[in-house]
Amino acid sequence: MIKLDPSQIGQETLLATVTVTAEEIRRFAEAVGDLNPLYLDAEAARTAGYSDVIAPPLFCMKMRGGRMRPDVPLEPGYASLHAGQDLEFVDEIYAGQTYTITAKVAEAYEKTGRSGPMGFIVREVAIKNASGRVVVTLKERQIVRSAEKRI
Repeated sequence: MIKLDPSQIGQETLLATVTVTAEEIRRFAEAVGDLNPLYLDAEAARTAGYSDVIAPPLFCMKMRGGRMRPDVPLEPGYASLHAGQDLEFVDEIYAGQTYTITAKVAEAYEKTGRSGPMGFIVREVAIKNASGRVVVTLKERQIVRSAEKRI
């Protein structure tokens, strides 16, 4: 069902290194309709004690990219779907700062449910600041099933 070499579990993969800009934060905040001055106005952010504008919490999803990675191949005839995520915020994401985004498969396992066998893939994405400190952790789950069975 899941084609994954067990030695790959826990191996970090570099997804990207990005420098976040105030303009990117502004575009994101406007797109989601969150016009908090801390996201849009550097002076308001400084008055609140931040060094520059900060990003809305879900900006981290933009940073990690459009799909769950690292890729895990599936057997032919199997399909998958996103099965939820947990986010842990340790610090803000600031404009003008550079972040490194890494990902790993934390777990992969199979079990049998009421409707048959299912596979589960758990990935962890870490967004780290320039000093290497994790500022956001995303834990994402994926369910794998035969395309012939209903999920």
